[in-house]
Amino acid sequence: MDAPLVSIAVPFFNVARFLPAALDSLLAQDHPHWEALLWDDGSSDGSGNIAADYARRDPRFRLLGDGRNHGNPAALAQALAQARGDFIGVLDGDDVLEAGALSSMLAFMAAHPQLGVAYSRYVEIDEDGALLRDGKRFLTPYSPLRLLVEFMTFHFRLIRTDAYRAVGGYDATMAESADYDLCLRLSERVAIGHLPMPLYRYRIRRSSVSHAGRLLQARTSFEAALRALQRRGMASNHTLTLGLRASHMLTPMDAAARTVLIPLQDDETLFTDPAEVIRWGEGIEARQRAFIDAVTQRGLDAQYHASLRIESRHILQQRAQPCGNDRRQGSL
Repeated sequence: MDAPLVSIAVPFFNVARFLPAALDSLLAQDHPHWEALLWDDGSSDGSGNIAADYARRDPRFRLLGDGRNHGNPAALAQALAQARGDFIGVLDGDDVLEAGALSSMLAFMAAHPQLGVAYSRYVEIDEDGALLRDGKRFLTPYSPLRLLVEFMTFHFRLIRTDAYRAVGGYDATMAESADYDLCLRLSERVAIGHLPMPLYRYRIRRSSVSHAGRLLQARTSFEAALRALQRRGMASNHTLTLGLRASHMLTPMDAAARTVLIPLQDDETLFTDPAEVIRWGEGIEARQRAFIDAVTQRGLDAQYHASLRIESRHILQQRAQPCGNDRRQGSL
């Protein structure tokens, strides 16, 4: 029996510093039957030249993209539309796979043929590749219901290609949270299993996500969960709420000093309508601008970097029954 081919989408945008480590981690795989779908999403820092060099040296690297920036969901959708493998996965252009990632996941799925998706553990690394900590998302046990409030099916995921295509693949129209949306749809069609091995190094970058980006992630993930609630026929007897909390954050330039958090409100704000999140975000942005101005006027910008911390969670509750029963299912 031929060894299965794994198609790995590698979307990248201006990650020239990190891309060689990502691609080298594919070359180091002890399962050699893979193809890398390298999607250049309009990079301007030489990332495309790096990817082209790898493609010249090894035909398993396929350089894709039209030179324009489409956004990560569209890049993933277009790259994986060209997948030829039996399984698919995603490696972000600034992250790293462990050498046994593909072989371990394939063995796990072979031992559990009922699974359409498997996911592993991950660790977090800094910009220089040094280990920071173990990831936390996978600590929550998986269930299709729990996935509505917590995204535990994080990196690294291996998906049977027929399952991926059966649910329509990545939604290219989404601005953010396409991974979460895909996993929700997969959870409604196929079994998902967890391999408790750290097989992925997720890089934490200082410029990874702005506070505007975190707000967008919170809103789009909430929208994805609301759609899932409708698809599952649960909207008539359950409510899903988004809880948001914002804090000003002063990060000291001196690494030995402590970060200062200043909450913008005493309690979290709850939302049932995603449109309300946009209006709340506009108010928070205005307060953050005023806070940055105050930090600058007091000369504190020489000692601290001012940013905004956004915390979010989903709250799933059963609607009150005639007897008054109201049961909370979980929160993020």
